[in-house]
Amino acid sequence: MSSDPLFRATLEHLLQGGVVCSVATPEIYHYLSSSGTQERVRGYLNPLGRGLAQTRDMVSFYAVYLDTEDASTRHILRHQFADLTNSWEAMIRWLRMSRSTSEQHHPIMAMDVVSESEWLKAIESSSALQEELEVIATKFGLRGKVRDPRQRLRHLLEKLHKMGYLEPLGTSGAMYRATGKWSLLRDLMEWVRQQEGLAEAEREDEEAMSQEQEDMFHGTP
Repeated sequence: MSSDPLFRATLEHLLQGGVVCSVATPEIYHYLSSSGTQERVRGYLNPLGRGLAQTRDMVSFYAVYLDTEDASTRHILRHQFADLTNSWEAMIRWLRMSRSTSEQHHPIMAMDVVSESEWLKAIESSSALQEELEVIATKFGLRGKVRDPRQRLRHLLEKLHKMGYLEPLGTSGAMYRATGKWSLLRDLMEWVRQQEGLAEAEREDEEAMSQEQEDMFHGTP
């Protein structure tokens, strides 16, 4: 491996499953934005069976497995996917709620600023959002005896920070910026939707073929 400490830090971050973006890892992101650096990184990753990929919006870099048919690789991917799906519903609900609580009025995206006070104001003015906040907190395993929107929201923001989806702005803990991990989550969700669509189409084809065979057997015109 190169003696360049930034090259080493980049590889370690990628191989540990980290997402590189300008919010969470600005130094590595700007270093990796060079096409020459990307080729060097790929040159090191490829013999390890890994590759370098970017999210569709070009906001983030991450490492992928090149041979997904390998048994050990499939085991790792199943484990990673299981970890993701454990919080899948909570993340989807959070994305939906963010449309109603942010000034941008769209589901949270990379680079968006999340203001605790702004979100709290919207949540406290809507009983439906307060109920949704409780559901999301429960889905994330954040249970409490007192239904306090401020406390719930703060714990959720801290949880998303620990998960790598938010980075604090300043030291107050009241403002965050969304990281590029949201971009990867969106790509994964889109991939799952496509796979579900393909699976549904295959089921419909199989049912149609089965019906045709049954009709032929019974002599139905």
